[in-house]
Amino acid sequence: MPLTVDDLIEKARDQRSRKRYEESLVAALAAVEDEPDNSEAWWQVSLSRIAMGDRRNAIAALRKTVELAPEANNAWTRLGELLLEEGEQDDAKDALCEALSWNEEDLDALEGMSQIYASENDSDQDDEESSVLERIERLSYLDSRQLNRFGNLHYRHGRYHEAIKYWRADVASSDSSASRFNIGLAYSRPEVSQDADAVDMWRMTLSRWPDYEPPRKSLQDHMPRMLELAVRARRAGETLLPTDQWFEHYLNPFVLLNPPADLELEDFDPKTVQKLKKALLQEIDLEDGAVSWLPGVTVDKSRAIGLCEELNDELKRVYHWLVYQDKPLLDFLSTGSHAHFLVDEHDLRLMTLESLEDEDSGFREWLGDTFAPQFDRVLSKAIVSGNLGVLECLLDGRRWVPPSMEDRCFQNARRVVDRLVQPLRDAHEQAENIRPVLSNIEGILNRGALLQVMNLLPSFFEAFQNDAIHMIRGIAIRCFNAHDDIDLSRQVIELAKRFRFRSAEANRTIESDVEQIETLVRQERQHEAKLVSGNKQRWEITKEGILMGDRFIATDDVSSIRWGAVVMGERSAPEYDFLFAAGADDGRRVIFQWKVSNDLERQQEFFQNFINAALNYVFPALIKRAEKRLSTGLPMTIGPCKVMRSGLQFGVKGWFFTDEHFVSWHQVRTALENGEMIVFDASNPKKRIAFSLRDTDNAPLLRILVNIKNGRDD
Repeated sequence: MPLTVDDLIEKARDQRSRKRYEESLVAALAAVEDEPDNSEAWWQVSLSRIAMGDRRNAIAALRKTVELAPEANNAWTRLGELLLEEGEQDDAKDALCEALSWNEEDLDALEGMSQIYASENDSDQDDEESSVLERIERLSYLDSRQLNRFGNLHYRHGRYHEAIKYWRADVASSDSSASRFNIGLAYSRPEVSQDADAVDMWRMTLSRWPDYEPPRKSLQDHMPRMLELAVRARRAGETLLPTDQWFEHYLNPFVLLNPPADLELEDFDPKTVQKLKKALLQEIDLEDGAVSWLPGVTVDKSRAIGLCEELNDELKRVYHWLVYQDKPLLDFLSTGSHAHFLVDEHDLRLMTLESLEDEDSGFREWLGDTFAPQFDRVLSKAIVSGNLGVLECLLDGRRWVPPSMEDRCFQNARRVVDRLVQPLRDAHEQAENIRPVLSNIEGILNRGALLQVMNLLPSFFEAFQNDAIHMIRGIAIRCFNAHDDIDLSRQVIELAKRFRFRSAEANRTIESDVEQIETLVRQERQHEAKLVSGNKQRWEITKEGILMGDRFIATDDVSSIRWGAVVMGERSAPEYDFLFAAGADDGRRVIFQWKVSNDLERQQEFFQNFINAALNYVFPALIKRAEKRLSTGLPMTIGPCKVMRSGLQFGVKGWFFTDEHFVSWHQVRTALENGEMIVFDASNPKKRIAFSLRDTDNAPLLRILVNIKNGRDD
């Protein structure tokens, strides 16, 4: 009885499992011949050909499989893998993408796409590539190439701490020279600014790969700054801590025992330790806790015994010895000496660095318990004293604690910074009711070196940095909203630009705020008019006032204003005389006057710009002054008109006499004809008076007052 197609498919599976690939292929081909549209039969053909190493025919069989069963993601994956092996990357990419569209967690397809994305190195695909690597990491693990690549992607997009994490994982698994060098690059970025760590990493890289040129070049570029920084920090002395705070957090038992300098760790057998301990305790008893080799320090006997006992613990014994051998680290833990954070020209603390890298040793975790509180104390002291040189060194790296203890390095320092920011918060609150003074705000930023300190602090202080920026922004906004002073607002927001945080996001916020204020300023000043006269004199009407050369009348001081243009000369060759005049109560006068006979359109534009500027910047204060005067019952004179609270009065000529005619505001009307202003009574239009707009102080003001009183804005 002949075998069915299902029987042949099952036989192909069975033969292949027995590694009898030719028999498996024969059975699969027989199934295809009997039923050409059977996708499972074609799948068995492809698997048999793959097992036999026949990639080209396997590809053909897989293409037929996915043609008949488009949802067969395993077939798409195998097709993509084979095409990739054959160098047909574009087709391979299409096949693997199709596989992932059916199953986004197909690990083999993800591995293939990871290889393709890395080969293409197209920044436009970085998000997709990152997604692929994240899924591989979740489903399995990233190999050395993928760890390095993921670090590169994070670095390319400014995520430097994430880049360091993946490169460190690569170093831990394969000790990659490229990843070691790259870690140094990330440390040296201004956003991270751990330059001492960068130097240490590059030096460790060179100790393993002496001929590797990139770290050598980076060291040449960075060392001058680091050495200069070390010189500045050393000018502050050995330590910022007073002697009564020395040895509080750490006292090394080997220092306490004061052994001969030539002893090595293996020389400290129980007998030797006991002998040194006995001499130590005798001196403590005789000198009431004073120890001659630790001047100025009093040692409690029970503490001394406890420290000596730690040498009986094999791990702690090694840990203390590592510290004892690393003098800068020892001095920092003991007395707060900042030399630990300074880079020397030939400094390579290789033994300590390698112990810190060894995650199985436990050294970093043990060290962190002492290092974190000591660092917090020294950092706080540097901030309080405003010692920027030491502060910069402290934040330049060599913060040798595990990630879980990072926060403990800044506990008290956060309280110190909080107090430093408080005056800025107070200024922000006061700005609601009291107009800020720019010099006072600058003084707050300079007091305690607030600005410089903020610019040096790492991301652990981001909340305070954002708070400082928020206060500056708030003061700037209140200058505008509460005090209507856009220029002061701009000056205040300019102060925010002095903050240059390591957070790119914070810097973008500052730039955005500055741009918004600048936009408001441009809108506020869009009507300003500025011109240079024929004799090189500056003529300006701005928000601040009116300027002619060195003569200036502030906006609030302007008490009179007039303007006009007349045409003179022959009709065939006219000459235009433009005039704009303003005055103050103290007698100051400004007159812009110029005559032209050509380029009329441009000259009229200049003239109109002055009028627009006056209407926008001068008239609001002038109207306010007039309204205030009238509201108190005091009249004012504009040309032939007596302006009063209830209306205005002007003389009307009769046959023999001139009568004073009063018009209430709601009946007053004005018109302009041939350079004259006509004021008349709407109820009796014959009652009118005319006068020159150009020659009458505040004639334009009268027209505006009439419109205001009648509820018109034309």
